[in-house]
Amino acid sequence: MRLFLLVIAILAGSVTASAQTTRKPTKIPSTVPVKQTGVEANGGSVEGRTYTNKTFGFSLSVPENWFIAGPDFESVIKEKGYDLRADDIAGKANRNIKILMTAFSAGPDVGRNAILRITAEDLRPNPQIKDAVDYFDAMTAAFMSAKLPSDFSYSTTKAERLGGNQYAYLDTASSSGKKRLYATVRKGYAIMFTFSYADRSDLEDLRNVLSSTDFSVK
Repeated sequence: MRLFLLVIAILAGSVTASAQTTRKPTKIPSTVPVKQTGVEANGGSVEGRTYTNKTFGFSLSVPENWFIAGPDFESVIKEKGYDLRADDIAGKANRNIKILMTAFSAGPDVGRNAILRITAEDLRPNPQIKDAVDYFDAMTAAFMSAKLPSDFSYSTTKAERLGGNQYAYLDTASSSGKKRLYATVRKGYAIMFTFSYADRSDLEDLRNVLSSTDFSVK
């Protein structure tokens, strides 16, 4: 239950998790230095626009107009008025959560740039969760029992096959923006793709990424 209380705090916006501005930046820089040391801690590596994680057994490539964040991503976007602290706070507060990778789209309108955060959740403390549908059903059950901000809404758990991969997903919306959460359960972990976006075209980019994600990496 501790996990889902953290997730509620993140998604409902009690801690700023999406691309909100504290001042009016002009544009996220077109490139942010990419260094493998930024993702190596949890088994990942980066080559060009491709992220690979042999620990969790998957690999994906981001579109040409996206960038995989390097270790100084947080400091760079904070200078531009962004705050992504919530995922990091959740990761530090719950040792079962591992932050694997962050990527973002670059465009002329900073308020419409999309941000993807990939996390892995150890499900051993929650043996009743067998698949991604169970994972999101448990999350929405926590939503129903929690006191949520009046502007926060969420969908029912849905499932979607993208390419050869099966995912469960959930949509949320609040004054902080829209999010699409996709998840799949692999090797006893829930791999979650939390996507903050404004444009439907960015959501289609994400669906294409997940369609071609390779979960056979060893």
